[in-house]
Formats: sequence, C-alpha cells, structure tokens
Amino acid sequence: MYKLIKIMAAVMFVFVSACSDDNGNANGVKGDTSSVRIFSKTDNKILHNFNIELADNNEKVYHGLMGRNSLDENSGMLFDINVVPKDIDIAFWMKDTLIPLDILFIDENGIIFYIHKNAKPYDTTPIYPPKRPRAVLEINGGQIDKYGISVGDMLKSDLFGNN
Repeated sequence: MYKLIKIMAAVMFVFVSACSDDNGNANGVKGDTSSVRIFSKTDNKILHNFNIELADNNEKVYHGLMGRNSLDENSGMLFDINVVPKDIDIAFWMKDTLIPLDILFIDENGIIFYIHKNAKPYDTTPIYPPKRPRAVLEINGGQIDKYGISVGDMLKSDLFGNN
C-alpha cells in the first residue's frame, strides 16, 4: 500500500510540473526571456518584436507550450533545434496545446523558410518542415497575418548571433 501511495504521489508531481511553469503559473512565461525581431525581406524594416522564452534543452523542446491557457500578445517560444540529435526528424504537433499557434521554421541564417499558420489545439497531426530548421518560433495563432510576416523574412536573435 505504501509503495502504491509513493507511485501515485510521483505521478501527481510529474503531472503538476508538466502543467505549470517554474513559478507554478500555467499561463505565464517560464524562466528568463529575451527578445527577437522579425525584419521584412523587402525593405528590411522591423515587422514586429516578440518577447520569447528559449527552449534550449530536450525537456523544454519536448514540452514547448503544452498546457498553457494563454500566451501574451507579444510573446512566443523559440526552440533551439541544435539540442535535438541530427538523426531525429523534426516535427511539431499540438498535443496538449490549448491555444492556436503560428509556427515559423527558421534556417541557420535566421531566414524564415516555412510557416504553418493557426495550428489547431490538441491536433496530433505532425507538422513537418521541408528541411531541418535551425530554430522554430511559436507565436499566437493569427499573428503571421496580423504583422505581415512571410517566408524570406529574417529573425534576429542572440541564438543566430545576428542581433
């Protein structure tokens, strides 16, 4: 009986940890944030600034924005794909993700090469980019159109060393 209680307590701890951020807030931004800027490919003007949290280890990359009830208007998550072994195909899905997201796939130079708009909450259909990205940015669904972001635009960030 005692062993069963310990197992149940461990399962509950993992569940609660997966549903909240470092501060126990299921809606907030986890940990440290930085910013990224997206520049237009046509005139090099800033299209928008986003405050992002960086998914820079396997746990953060795997968990992403799952379990979040909301995401601030100018926020997002930037995934450092270099932490994922090269022999693993990159695909994103919306399992346990409660909010619609726009997903931008970015090459090693910070250029957006593929966009998936308005990914549907809870959808387990894999979203595969046409090639392996260097990074992936998830933002609120609809912001791609709202800010006029398109393939070929450039993301500037410390991650690419082009900030």
